[in-house]
Amino acid sequence: MIPQESVRLDINIPARIRDGTTLYSDVYRPAAEGRYPAILTRLPYGKNSGMVSGYMNPLRFARAGYAVVIQDIRGTGMSEGKFYPRVNEMSDGYDAVEWVAAQPWCDGNVGMYGMSHLGYTQWAAAVMQPPHLKTICPMATQSGARPYNYGAMRLNHLLVWASMFPLNELARQKMPPEKAKELRDRFIYWKDHIEEQYLFLPLKDVPSVKVVEEIGLSPFFYSDYITYNDDEEYWKRSISPAPLEKVVIPAFHFCGWFDLLVADVLASYTGMKERGGSELARKNQKVIIGPWVHTTELPSLAGEIDFGVASTGAAADVTGMHLRWFDYWLKGIKNGIMDEPPVRIFVLGANVWRNENEWPLARTAYTKYYFHSGGKANSRYGDGTLGITSPGDEPADTYLYNPRDPAPTKPGGAGSGVIMGTYDHQETEKRPDILVYSSAPLEADLEVTGPITVMLYAATSAADTDFTGKLLDVFPDGRAYNLTDGIIRARYRHSEWKAEPIKPGKLYEYTLDMGTISNVFKAGHSIRVEISSSNFPKWDRNLNTGHKFGQDAEIEAALQRIHHDRQYPSHILLPVIPA
Repeated sequence: MIPQESVRLDINIPARIRDGTTLYSDVYRPAAEGRYPAILTRLPYGKNSGMVSGYMNPLRFARAGYAVVIQDIRGTGMSEGKFYPRVNEMSDGYDAVEWVAAQPWCDGNVGMYGMSHLGYTQWAAAVMQPPHLKTICPMATQSGARPYNYGAMRLNHLLVWASMFPLNELARQKMPPEKAKELRDRFIYWKDHIEEQYLFLPLKDVPSVKVVEEIGLSPFFYSDYITYNDDEEYWKRSISPAPLEKVVIPAFHFCGWFDLLVADVLASYTGMKERGGSELARKNQKVIIGPWVHTTELPSLAGEIDFGVASTGAAADVTGMHLRWFDYWLKGIKNGIMDEPPVRIFVLGANVWRNENEWPLARTAYTKYYFHSGGKANSRYGDGTLGITSPGDEPADTYLYNPRDPAPTKPGGAGSGVIMGTYDHQETEKRPDILVYSSAPLEADLEVTGPITVMLYAATSAADTDFTGKLLDVFPDGRAYNLTDGIIRARYRHSEWKAEPIKPGKLYEYTLDMGTISNVFKAGHSIRVEISSSNFPKWDRNLNTGHKFGQDAEIEAALQRIHHDRQYPSHILLPVIPA
């Protein structure tokens, strides 16, 4: 290991790419002259913003004999050009990799690492197959880019993410100081009052977005995302998902169970195993999922539950895992990492790490847990139950969904950041617009590991609406902690691209993708499912009108009816792992 004082840092190194744009990088590398394998990350937040921290600390990688390149992507930080998320990432990523490989301090072997958008830039580069890119380590990212799920928009995530760029762009603009100050003050006000923006209608006119357009970050991607929410050609043309069939290199995937992108990470892992663009890629994929939220620090605390010191990124040595991977693929060191099982997961509840040979687990026993009630499952005080016995003749449950007072994502308000983690829902479950179905206390531990699905038979009085679900672990003292959730917009029940209107009062079948989890429900705990029509502000509110998305402020209430009987057996499908 190289001493820290023997690391050299070069600031603002220019790289001129194919269209004449200059991108700037900071480079950490061993001070001793020589040629080293390189690790590249490309980010839109500014290479001096502190986003490259935690497990990504470039000093540790440089001390291990790597040149670490931190590059501002086009139109951000010091780099030239115009920023528009994901549009130029493929060609720019190719050019960046090949520029790194050509530097006198690089031996021609290049890998990439980083989380969130820093992970997406890895997929974008890998799709272009730059000859010197040997491997990627994407963490907590999408290989695609749509901020929608079955028609519902990730409102909290998108508005928080959009707020990260305008002040940097304002600093790049040439305008009178008085105007710049006025725009800066207005933007900071609305950034600090993001809860008001969640409720603002119409969505296309959210105040901070209007300020951003005045700043000159135009066309501003948020506005385009609203306008073209279901335009398949727009998404394919401008921000298409990474075609995994074109990725021909090994990848090490990382994420947390409470990260909003965990399902995307697992889909990328299984997708590469099945249809990666080479045998080398298909046979050399690994994934690790911990009990983490969306941060490079990877702490043990996820919301209100601390999963213990062994769960932290430091104790799990996520940085060390990256180094072993890079040592193998960039330095050719036979360190045994490829002899280890390809899947490593942290099992919540049991709070232990476990290796597996595949995902989903081959031994899974998919089990239906049916909803039951006497027609009054409203709130945690209702009569809703959950069990493996199929329903007979049971009355439907009803509730009123009012978009003016949506059921919250978590108790106690939205907060200013991206909402993730697990929280006690006892207070929230007092609401009559949340149906609560709970199992009897378990007689023995029950492990649920894998993808979760809810099959819902429902009707609404509205022209359009949403249905939401949550899976919770209920402790013996009544605390109810969310594990995973899902949502579906009625008119997009069959396709994200083609709206199919519903008829008010008609019963439809809805499949809610509830994400994925690994959790042991301990003996004495109960399994709980919540059904409602909002999970706000994680997802935008459906205004129930059926109007074009995001364009107006008209609101209607909706009477919802959930069936669970012999003919329409609403249920949750749980991936039970035999003891």
